[in-house]
Formats: sequence, C-alpha cells, structure tokens
Amino acid sequence: FLPIVFVVHTMRCSYREKGRLILDLTTFDVDKLVCASDFDRAFILSAISAWYGSKEALRDFVRSDLRAELLGLLPSPHLPCSYAALILSSLLAWNCDMALNIYKGGATWEQLLRHVLIFFQFFTCWFWCAFNGIFYLSDKTSSPGSNRLLDWSKTLAVAVVMFLWSLFGFSLCVALTRSTTVVGLVFYVIFSMTLPLFILDAFRGCRFPCCWKGMKREADTT
Repeated sequence: FLPIVFVVHTMRCSYREKGRLILDLTTFDVDKLVCASDFDRAFILSAISAWYGSKEALRDFVRSDLRAELLGLLPSPHLPCSYAALILSSLLAWNCDMALNIYKGGATWEQLLRHVLIFFQFFTCWFWCAFNGIFYLSDKTSSPGSNRLLDWSKTLAVAVVMFLWSLFGFSLCVALTRSTTVVGLVFYVIFSMTLPLFILDAFRGCRFPCCWKGMKREADTT
C-alpha cells in the first residue's frame, strides 16, 4: 500500500506543475516579467523586437502556438497502452507460472482453464483500470489544498480507492476459483471485458450531446 501512496503523491505533484505551467502560459505578459537590471531588460526587449517584431507578437505566440505545442508534451491523465502492456506483462507471466504449478499439482483441465481465464481478466482489465485510475484521479486531485495535511489526505484517498478496487477484484477472483458456478463466471468475464472500453473511450458516441459539448468546451479551455 505504501508504494501506491508515494506513486500517487508523485503523480499529483507532476500534474500540479502541469496546471501551473498552463496557467502561466495562458496569462503570459512581457510587461510583467522581472529582470535583474535595466540593462538586461533593455537587451531582452530589443531581442524580442528583432525576433518577433513586438512584445504583443511574442505574447500571442506564447499564449497560443507555444502553449499548444507544450500541451502535447505534458503527461496525459491516461496510462498509454504501450506502458500498460509493459506493466501487465509481468503479471501475466506470473499467471502463466501459477497455471503451470496448478497443472503439475494434478488439477483438471476445467479447473486450469477457469483459473487462467479468471486471473487473465483480472490482470488485463481490473489492474489496467487501477493504473489508469491512479493517473486520472491524480490529475483531478492535483490541487494542493490549503495545507499539507489536506494535500496528503487527497493522496491517501486516491491510494485507498485504488487499493480497495484491486482488493475487491482479487477477492472476487478467489471466490470464483473456489466456486463451480458457470453463471457467475460468465457475468464476471462480461463485466471485466467492458472495463477497458471506458479507458479507451469507446462509449463516447453514447453520451448525451449536451455532456459531450460541455467536455469539449472544458478541453478547449485547458
């Protein structure tokens, strides 16, 4: 649990710096900049006039083109699929190792397939959502708050939610592996397969038009 706490806090600090950078670029103004001496200020202003033509041209460039370019380089509130595949590969290797041990232990093919299917869904779907949840919630709770206690409380809240999500999924896997019911297994597989669809934003077309316009407006402002 403690590694999750430190990862979440680091992610929140990273997204906080992203927000400050975006805000500084949005409100950039040459006249508000402070120089160490009048000579430095005169030299910088002359260089700006030579390169951009005027202070207003540099201001417009920073607020529009430079800001748009840097936004593409900033960390996204979603875990890239390539990174997710790299992280989940070790868990899938552990699942294969466990399946081999169960097979050598004398388990039937039905028990073996049940175990592999249940934990494959857990690692590829539930864990993927957990990792994405850390990225997403770290971005949404990146504001520090009024004091350090509130800041760490947000970190603990995100870590607890992701830990409970993973713990619930793992407990469900254990219960299903010990059970012989087929209905529960089918519902578990169907539900697990829908989880990545939310990560990949596959339900975008099903949203109400007013909600989609609101999210688009919010994305344009940020």
